[in-house]
Parts: sequence; C-alpha cells; structure tokens
Amino acid sequence: MYWGIRHKTWGYLFGMFCGHVLEMVGFAARIRMHFGQGGFLTYIVTITIGPAFFSAANYLCLARIITVYGQSYSRFSPRTNTITFMLFDFVALVLQATGGSMLSSDERDTINIGLKVMKAGLAAHLAGISIFVLLACELAFRIFRRQEGWDPKFRELQRSWRFNLFLTWLTIATITILIRTSYRVAELSAAYHSSLAENETAFMLLEGMMILIATTALAISYPSPSFQGRYQDADFQLKKGGDVKDAFESGYSSLKLP
Repeated sequence: MYWGIRHKTWGYLFGMFCGHVLEMVGFAARIRMHFGQGGFLTYIVTITIGPAFFSAANYLCLARIITVYGQSYSRFSPRTNTITFMLFDFVALVLQATGGSMLSSDERDTINIGLKVMKAGLAAHLAGISIFVLLACELAFRIFRRQEGWDPKFRELQRSWRFNLFLTWLTIATITILIRTSYRVAELSAAYHSSLAENETAFMLLEGMMILIATTALAISYPSPSFQGRYQDADFQLKKGGDVKDAFESGYSSLKLP
C-alpha cells in the first residue's frame, strides 16, 4: 500500500488490495469450516474470485510494458489489450459472484445452476489469462528478436536490472495464477464432493502455494520502484495523441521478421 499511495498507482493497488483481502477472508473461512463453524459460502466465493483481481493487476502492467518497448511490437494497442482483458475479468467476477450467491439456496436445482455459473466464470478467467499468456509470449519473442527497435525514450529503463527482474517476477505470478485457475476449473468440474475437491494436498499445492507464490512475486515486483519513476510516463492514457498515431501508422513495418 505504501508504494501504491506514494506513486498513485491506484489501479494496481486496488487489484492487489482486493485480491489479498478476499484471499485472507477465504482461507479464514476454510479454517472455520475445519472446526465445524460453517462459512462454506464465504469460503467458496472469496477464494474463487480473489485471484481475478491479481490478474487485473497483471493486465495493467502489460499495457505499460508495451509502451516501454514500443507499440509496434504488440499485436494490439495497450488500450485494446487492457480493455479486452479487463472485460474478461469483469465477466468472470460477475459470473463467479452470481454463481456463488446461488449456492446458499435450499433448492438442489438452484445450487446446481449456481455451480454451473461459477464454472463458467472460472472458465472465463482461465480463457482470459490463457490468451494473456499467449500474447505476452508473442510480445516477448518480438521484443528480444528485434532489440534495435526498442523505444529510445525508455532505453535506461529497458536495460536496468530492476525492471528486468520485475518482468521475471511478473511472469512467475502469471504462470502460478494460470495453474491455480486450471486447478479450480478441474475441481469444480468434478464437483465439490469429488476426490479432487477433498484432496487437501492438492488444494494446498495448487491453490494455496500457487497463490502464495503469485502474491509474493507481485509484492516484490511492485511496478512503482521497478519502473524507476517512469510508471506514469508509460501509461497509454497519458500519451500524446501524436505518439499514439505515429505508433499505429508504423504498425509492424519496423518488425521485418523472417
């Protein structure tokens, strides 16, 4: 929170704060369940939607990474990337929250519908982060294949060890969230009373450990210090219209890939 408030990275701070609060509430509810104190609905809703906020924080970073290296390296503009993935996250959150609220019903049919809606929400989250990973891999390949085309305005930042370490931690966080979401989709598909859902070892490794690694990576690689004072400069919303126009006009002309 210190870095977020000091450097006014409100979007990233909001995603991280909401994600952490939901995860803590979810795991606390799971502990209560272990002692027979109820809390299943709280657990299942918060633990399910929490990681979507961490993904949103990642999506905000991608737009700035594109700006740092040059918009011509990306298949889509920073604005398009951000809006698209935020929509994926929004749909996922709405479906997961709606489905979770239906689990409190006393009617079996309503509960079954709620489970299906939650599964659709998790699938939307998984689809969004999977596409994100594919586009990020393509972006990384183009960036490192054509280093001479990097935006000179950010040359010092591009070569700094801190920024490159930030990219490494961001990659780790993204992969662990992807693994965790894949596990949750498989768990929900098998139903909550399946052997997978009741396997505590699988839960601790594929849910708890993955989220712990992801949140640690995101905390260590907080963008404010990693961008070394250039975080706001890399915000596509603050770029001048001429810069954006030039970037789009250049398109892929600077990338003469074989």
